[in-house]
Amino acid sequence: MAKKFQFSAWVYPTIKEITPDDVDSWAELGLTVPMSASMSGSDEDLVELKKYLDKAFENGIQLIANVGSTSYWALGSMGEEKYEENFRRIYEQVKGHPGLYGFYCGDEPNSKDALENTIKALKIQKKVAPELNPWINLRGSTMNDSREKLGGRTFTEWLKYFKDETGVDYYTWDEYSQMINDGGFRGYLHSLKTHAEAAEAAGVDWWLTSLASGHWCFRVPTEYEFMLEITTAAAAGAKGISWFRLYDRAVGPECYGSPIDEFGYKTEQYWMLMRCQRRFMAQFGEIMPTLKRKSTYLIGFQYGSFPIFSNKCHDIIKEIRSFENGMLSFFEDAEGNEYCALVNTERKQPADYRFVYDSTKASVTEYRLNGKVKMPFNGSSDPNSESMGLILYPGQMMLFRIDRK
Repeated sequence: MAKKFQFSAWVYPTIKEITPDDVDSWAELGLTVPMSASMSGSDEDLVELKKYLDKAFENGIQLIANVGSTSYWALGSMGEEKYEENFRRIYEQVKGHPGLYGFYCGDEPNSKDALENTIKALKIQKKVAPELNPWINLRGSTMNDSREKLGGRTFTEWLKYFKDETGVDYYTWDEYSQMINDGGFRGYLHSLKTHAEAAEAAGVDWWLTSLASGHWCFRVPTEYEFMLEITTAAAAGAKGISWFRLYDRAVGPECYGSPIDEFGYKTEQYWMLMRCQRRFMAQFGEIMPTLKRKSTYLIGFQYGSFPIFSNKCHDIIKEIRSFENGMLSFFEDAEGNEYCALVNTERKQPADYRFVYDSTKASVTEYRLNGKVKMPFNGSSDPNSESMGLILYPGQMMLFRIDRK
């Protein structure tokens, strides 16, 4: 399967509550590697898992096998030897299936023992099934954990240990504060910056686990905010998004407004998220994973995270005029070509951005449809120009290539 930006989702219903036919809706939604229905891992469960994998393959997607007994919790109760024996039993029954992306390893390890059991479980999974991609979700706040909890390491050192010890080259982490208020958005941007820098230093990729539902104090995202979560994560260097959550709980009023409700019906959120995922995939989903982030700046209010863009930040892009807020990231591809991504970080209003760049040093080209369409830049190289700028709707992203002369 071609490398592309990945969209996943938490699927909590069990194999007794949903059926493999649900996979059709997951693919329609634009998910590329969602979880399967949850199961314990019995032989009977694995017969059903194969049906889910068959459906995934038919739809051109893959699944993360959501098997409870492959988690770090299970390793903590079984011990390493029995965990490996159980994992081998499960793996042998689905080995080589083209619809299988990897196995679930757990959520939010929150103690020294849990973090170490996570390492052990991932290591065993990668040893037994080196071609697969084990999936673990860390707490966003793991970046703030003490050295004692991280085995005497900083978070960056722990991520290096994570990769070197397990052979797993990516992880997911969760952050929901962007769905509270502006103060929460500040915390979200701070988490993006910290995880991006730590992961880059450690040589691992990262996905953001973000909200698709209302949850406790976190409100239900709007369509603009779905796109904002996707584009700001991608601009910060994320290689994927994992949504919490896909289905509402049958009993659980603190989780509501999911894309699929507790009765199995598609909600307004389903269609909003479908448009956002499929639109992003069509425009940027193939090209963004190939780019390496070099730097990220904010336009407007700093939010105490990424630095504010100024005329001293880049030798080609000299100024971005706007009354609204935004995010600007610079990237490089494998051949050394330079790109920049602009995101409107406003939640409710369009933003007008006016670029001032040095046209004597470089040309700037907008990339659409993953580079299949290349448009001459519509900004300005004249500091005194009052020409129309780039008007982006909330959460919209634009991608440009900078070719030096």
